[in-house]
Amino acid sequence: MSKLVRITGILLGLVLAGAANAAQVADLYQADVVAEGSTAQWQQQALAQVLVRVSGKADVVTQPDIAAELKRASGYVKQFEAVRHADGNRMRVLLDAVKVNQLLQQHNIAVWGELRPDILIWLVQQDGAERRFVRQTEHALNTGLQQAFRQAALPLLRPLYDMDDLLNIAETDVWAGFWQQINKASQRYVADVVVAVTVAQVNTDAGSQLRLTWQRQSDGKTYRDEVTATDEAALMHAFAAGLAGQLSERYASVMSASGNATLLLKVQGLHSLAELVQVQKLLQQMVGVTQVTISRYQAGVAHYTINSSVAADSFLNALRFNKQLRPVAPAAESVVTEPLNATEPPVLATFEFISR
Repeated sequence: MSKLVRITGILLGLVLAGAANAAQVADLYQADVVAEGSTAQWQQQALAQVLVRVSGKADVVTQPDIAAELKRASGYVKQFEAVRHADGNRMRVLLDAVKVNQLLQQHNIAVWGELRPDILIWLVQQDGAERRFVRQTEHALNTGLQQAFRQAALPLLRPLYDMDDLLNIAETDVWAGFWQQINKASQRYVADVVVAVTVAQVNTDAGSQLRLTWQRQSDGKTYRDEVTATDEAALMHAFAAGLAGQLSERYASVMSASGNATLLLKVQGLHSLAELVQVQKLLQQMVGVTQVTISRYQAGVAHYTINSSVAADSFLNALRFNKQLRPVAPAAESVVTEPLNATEPPVLATFEFISR
């Protein structure tokens, strides 16, 4: 597949997903760990937690080179503070984002930035012959789900399960994976990813356990998986880790160690200096971006020159979750056009700025 075709496909996907209410994850490089053992121990736990969150891979710390680097965790710590909790003292640790990204880059591990898809979870539990939506916020499955998604840095949307929902979807629809009904009921939430989750008690050789089965659709395909655990918290942790691993395969970006690419982005709908600077800052926050400059501005349209260590298609893929930049559909034959001059690259894509 040619680079032009890949970029065209990503742009069309961006346009189709332009209304999605994606989220920007806060504190992506901040860890919360138990304040037990030596300083070296909680520092290693903090680095491991952040590496898993930023890569989306639960097994990233088992790689020999990464495991060895955990012994040098102190070099990644920027600041920390002790926090009292009802269940004991903990350490809140802020890691150096640049160093964490560089570590992953050195070992060709993709980096998943702060812009991540909003994930809508339809949750059904089976108790004997009865199936019911898990609606109560304080239910152990929901509290476990919220905690697990927070630790994995996955933006969570939970349905209201109000009359509008219950008129469009039933527990059996989620259980059986009737996606016509699931998608119909999900439209009001404008989610980027919709997941149908079912939980049941099962008997195994290890004794009675909880089994969670989930499925989602993407690009016309249905993906299914399952995990088991002895309690709700462990079950949801395994689910969040598995889902993060799947989504990071699509949305995380591999940063090149060979140098930066120069990209040119066109943004329209900018009518003040404050908006010009705001877009510049939004672009600078993206994974792999080292520099953003405004090449030209005229009549509400600005051209931004971007130095990035991720490829153009990965850069556009990450931009799909930016709430304030809506892609403008180009003609397929003109995706790469409008060079400013002979020394600058052609325009990669055009976006419309959405003011909050």
